[in-house]
Amino acid sequence: MVETSTALPGKPTALIFSRNSAWSLFIAGALLISLTLFYWYRTRIPQEVTIAGGPGNGRYAQLARGLALELEQRLNIRVHVKETAGSLENLRLLEAHEADLGLYQPETQFILTEPEIGSPESANFVSNLYPEYLLPVCSADAKTDLSLPGGLIWSCNDRLSGDYAMTLLLLQHLGVSDGDVQSVPYVEVAKRLQQGDINVAIMCCGLQAPILSQLLQPEVATLVAVPAVDAMAAKNVSLSASVVPAGFFRTSPAIPAADFPTVTLQAQLLADTEASVKLIEEMTRIVADPRVQRRLGLTELFDGGSVYALQRSEFEMHPGAQHVFFPDLKPMINPDFVEGTEGLRSFIVSMLVAMWLVHRWWTRRQIRSQQHRLDRFIRALLQLELQQMDVDGEGGQEESKVLQQLLDQVTLLRQDALSEFTAHELNEDRAVDCFIEMCHALSDKINAKLLRHAVLALKID
Repeated sequence: MVETSTALPGKPTALIFSRNSAWSLFIAGALLISLTLFYWYRTRIPQEVTIAGGPGNGRYAQLARGLALELEQRLNIRVHVKETAGSLENLRLLEAHEADLGLYQPETQFILTEPEIGSPESANFVSNLYPEYLLPVCSADAKTDLSLPGGLIWSCNDRLSGDYAMTLLLLQHLGVSDGDVQSVPYVEVAKRLQQGDINVAIMCCGLQAPILSQLLQPEVATLVAVPAVDAMAAKNVSLSASVVPAGFFRTSPAIPAADFPTVTLQAQLLADTEASVKLIEEMTRIVADPRVQRRLGLTELFDGGSVYALQRSEFEMHPGAQHVFFPDLKPMINPDFVEGTEGLRSFIVSMLVAMWLVHRWWTRRQIRSQQHRLDRFIRALLQLELQQMDVDGEGGQEESKVLQQLLDQVTLLRQDALSEFTAHELNEDRAVDCFIEMCHALSDKINAKLLRHAVLALKID
């Protein structure tokens, strides 16, 4: 009798698949944890924030310090206010990702530089804050007429500031092509005016800027009227005609003595394009809070609300600001995470496909490296075939019994083999078909010998 045990040598295939499944679960868990940590990293509020302000005694610096204090109190983080020359430097800091937030005067980059067509956004818009007024100032004892600009020595804060951009616009409006413009820090303006080193200092700032309360005093400096103000506003998209009320800076004597017509544009709060969405959401809520608007003197923003906050935006709005001003558009998934994981998602999908291919190759290799389940059945079948060759069917009753036993062993062997295979394997594996055909052929041979033995027995009888 041939041994027909179904035990397989080597590692069981079920054990191989079990270990591979465990590794797959481990890798999937590790990827899930990695994605969770990455989501937290991309959407968290940074512990240190930098706001690009402006000159030390300007309105930008004053407002930046107020916003920094609000952020520190609400988020319990450290906020650093960086003193800068003005709008263009602030924009460059945002573009270089060296500042998270910054104050900016519209059109500055277009007046002072020439941005490349199709270049990416330097920064994102958050909100308008307050109007900045064009205020030419001269010495109190001088009589300066801007309608006769020839020979005047002009000054502004810095060539990286919005003051310089407005100075160029004013000179263009006055038809002055060769004006001498000097860079004079705010702290030196009064002294330089009184010494006669400069004739006109161009200020473009909020009316609550500390420098104005220092300059516009009797015997220090006075405002100089801008000719054809309405025409200047009509020629520039960001400018609007406005008036400084009489007595705004001082009531006795009144400074200005009468309503002072001039032009304004809106100081804007910008954000780094890569700034945390949650950080900008919180900053936008601070700016939109009426209590904060009162404390920081943002009168126009308090009166105009979101309509004022969003008008004449030069840059694309930051997603964090959009979530506050347009809450219906807020996505379910943080856009920081979506953008930050764009490359990671492609990498993970590629890795998963590669892992699946490696897993498939390794599984097949493990199976092929072991003895195929049919190998032992085929060897046993070949042994039975060799045994039947020794029985020619002409040896009487004993040989007939041996042939019958061989036929039964073939049947049992075929049943044992088929019990180990699924219907899918029977349909897909050509080796199974070959084994079954061999079984049928051997059964036919044995049956033929049995039949011949039966015929011979009848003849003898």
